[in-house]
Amino acid sequence: MTEHTRDTAPLPDTGMGTRMDTTTGTALLDVRALSVSYHRPGRRAGAVHAVRGVDLTVRRGETVGLVGESGSGKSTIGSAVLGLVPAAAGRVAFDGADITHGTRADRRLLARRMQVVFQDPYGSMNPAHTVGDTLAEALRYNLGLPEDAVRERVMTALADVGLPPGAAHRYPAAFSGGQRQRIAIARALVMEPEFVVCDEAVSALDLSVQAQVLNLLARLKRSRGLSYLFISHDLSVVRYFSDTIVVLYAGRVVERGPAARVADDPAHPYTRALLAAAPVPDPVVQRRRQEERRRTVAAAAPGRTDGGCDFAARCPFAQDVCRTTRPELTDHAGVTVACHRYEDLKASAA
Repeated sequence: MTEHTRDTAPLPDTGMGTRMDTTTGTALLDVRALSVSYHRPGRRAGAVHAVRGVDLTVRRGETVGLVGESGSGKSTIGSAVLGLVPAAAGRVAFDGADITHGTRADRRLLARRMQVVFQDPYGSMNPAHTVGDTLAEALRYNLGLPEDAVRERVMTALADVGLPPGAAHRYPAAFSGGQRQRIAIARALVMEPEFVVCDEAVSALDLSVQAQVLNLLARLKRSRGLSYLFISHDLSVVRYFSDTIVVLYAGRVVERGPAARVADDPAHPYTRALLAAAPVPDPVVQRRRQEERRRTVAAAAPGRTDGGCDFAARCPFAQDVCRTTRPELTDHAGVTVACHRYEDLKASAA
């Protein structure tokens, strides 16, 4: 089968000033002071603090982009929200109800409202099951629907992601990477959720297919009233798709604000480094970004300190206070930043 092109038209890059706001202002997902730790076996045994004191809110109809490099803790946050890893501290609430330590039965009920799309759809599908059986499994297990209702939901979900009815009778190996990701999205849709976690959902796809899948997700957001937690390492993709961006470094939030403002005028030096790592077609701009990226010593490993700023060892603007005192998240006219040098860097840029 060839790649479907129903959603090839790019999303309009209108900026936050003219973006259609479909949010209601009501918090659907509310994460407070979330911390997650992993046990490390062997000679270096001990706890690895993957997420440390993270606050995060997703309103109804909103897409919140969670961005950071590998090891920043972004996927761990998504897993904690879904109940796949336990929280060491903090609280996760969904529609006002505390789900931090929900039981298996609680999570089974919650699956009707909250779903996930992972990076590798093929790895999460049974190659011996047809697509129709894969989509129907959750409906039979979680909802106990009769077979005619199951078939109707499966066909509706396939149509919504741009796949023909015949796709239900084929096996995952018969589809391309982009089509398999559409199947993964359909599997989430059959439960008719309100909230979807997209964990690197487009990072393994070619650029043209990425655009198709992003447009599909945007269309489903409008037609079904979905809210997304969109996890990615690519700031340009997150800016393209999100209403709000949250930037993570070493398990902590370092910047949060409206998508266009964070991506177009980054306030934290780490956010600037992420922007510099994204390729652009303009060779002059690309050369300037590469120079800035070299200044931030991008090859260095993320630091995790008990005192100062975690980014201080990589930051070209760091001073003594950055190495000894942890900066607090502070609001600056709608953008929240954890940086001692915010005012100095803003004045210098101006």
